[in-house]
Amino acid sequence: MPNGAGDATADAPSPERESSRLHIGWIMPPFVHELPVNAVDDEAAADQLYALATELLPHHPPEYQYRFALGLSAQLEPMAAANVIYAGLCPLEVEGRPSLSTIVVSQLEHDSTDEAELLRQTRELLERKYPDDDCQAVELTCGPALTRIGTSRFVVDAEWSASGEELPAVLTQMQAYIPLPGTAEMLVMELSSQAGETWGLHAEVFSAILNTVDWGTDQEVEDYRAMQGGGSADMLALVEPDESVKKNLYWHSSRLVDAVALRGRVGGGEVASLTCAECWAKGLRSACSARHTWYIGEVRSSDLTCALPRVVEAFASQGWRTDDASTGERVELRAGNETPERSVGHAFTAAVDVKAGRFTAAVTTPCSRASAPGDSLFG
Repeated sequence: MPNGAGDATADAPSPERESSRLHIGWIMPPFVHELPVNAVDDEAAADQLYALATELLPHHPPEYQYRFALGLSAQLEPMAAANVIYAGLCPLEVEGRPSLSTIVVSQLEHDSTDEAELLRQTRELLERKYPDDDCQAVELTCGPALTRIGTSRFVVDAEWSASGEELPAVLTQMQAYIPLPGTAEMLVMELSSQAGETWGLHAEVFSAILNTVDWGTDQEVEDYRAMQGGGSADMLALVEPDESVKKNLYWHSSRLVDAVALRGRVGGGEVASLTCAECWAKGLRSACSARHTWYIGEVRSSDLTCALPRVVEAFASQGWRTDDASTGERVELRAGNETPERSVGHAFTAAVDVKAGRFTAAVTTPCSRASAPGDSLFG
């Protein structure tokens, strides 16, 4: 993997800046396919890559799929050497023309004690090494950063090309250098693509991802857990959910309305972004999920007594599973991998109050945050 930082990295971090571990995450769109940079062994990685190749190239012959998977596998070893903690493929299509980009996240160590000075020195090094590239200081949601955008020309060897022939290529890259506060580390996020005409769209997606980077310290995590008495709860975030997220929530809510089959007055209907309990417990604060809450009031008590069993029966037949916390007046269901793709990871809570004549529901999207493996500094 190209390392744009050059001599900006140091051999070892400063000891006085090592004490604060950060829990880092970012939100990756669902259409980005993760590469197995942390696979348990080569065989597992090969299986995952071939499955990915067949998914991305369903109408191509097996030989073409195999070469594509082989080309991806050739990148895994250099990624490991470059301390890559996440990698993914981003396929996009514009007016019927498919294009592909790679998103890579890595960790660099440095010996600077001043973030502003670190960014200044990194920019000077990049401008000397890539004089024709565009380097800019930017302000992300998580804080100050540095971006570099540039192009390079190379030839793809026949051994690694999907067609089996040498291919001249132009690669466009966008890198973001993000200092991690209180540490001797810097997060480097990189977008690479040969998609000339659709580069702008890939860059737009990547820029949106950069603004979801978030972190929390060990101390913040411990403070939160102490405040919660060891438990956890979803926390609302003051961010307006995307319209596509809202539509998906409305679709699932309408399925729930059909299943419960109650007559009454419908109320509520708010959609709110939130940080899921797991992310909040790690100290991450940006929104990673959304929830649609609503109710049906003025329902006859005889109808309410049958409502939850009816819901469980309808959704269980579609692969949804009840939670252990479910009771006679409250049920939690979650969509597993056997459910249709648009439902996987979604969950809802439904409850009845027979005395009040009310059925209440909350439909929640899955956590959309991607994070580093648990055994790394970024877990």
